[in-house]
Amino acid sequence: MTALSELAQAFATQERPAGNLLDDAAVLVQAVAATRFYAGYALLRAHEGIDPAPAIDSDTEITVSEWALVRPLFMLYVERETALQLEASRGMGIDPYGRSASEIASEIAQFEAELPRRAFFQAILTV
Repeated sequence: MTALSELAQAFATQERPAGNLLDDAAVLVQAVAATRFYAGYALLRAHEGIDPAPAIDSDTEITVSEWALVRPLFMLYVERETALQLEASRGMGIDPYGRSASEIASEIAQFEAELPRRAFFQAILTV
C-alpha cells in the first residue's frame, strides 16, 4: 500500500512535471478529495477492521487496485483545478488553453455517477 502523499508527489514530479500548473499541496488536496469520494462507496483496505471514521488525509494508504479506481477521478479533479486557475488568470492577459472548467465538471459528474458501480464488491460465497 502507498500513502496518498507519495502518489500525489509521484504524479507531480514524475508523471506530469511539465504540464502541471498546481503546486504539490494542491495536487495532494485533489488526491485526498478523490479518495474521500471513493471511500463513500467502498471500504478502503487500510480501514478494514477499524472504525472508518478517521478522516482520510495525506497519510492514508491505498492499494494499487484502489488507486486504479481513484486515479481517473483524481486526474479529472486536477484538470478542473488547473482549468479554474487558468480561467482566473484571463484577467491578467493569459489566454487559457485546454478544456474549460465546465467541460471537465460535466465529465466529473459522469464519472462520479458511475463510480458506485465500479467500486461495488461482493465476495463470492460458495455453498
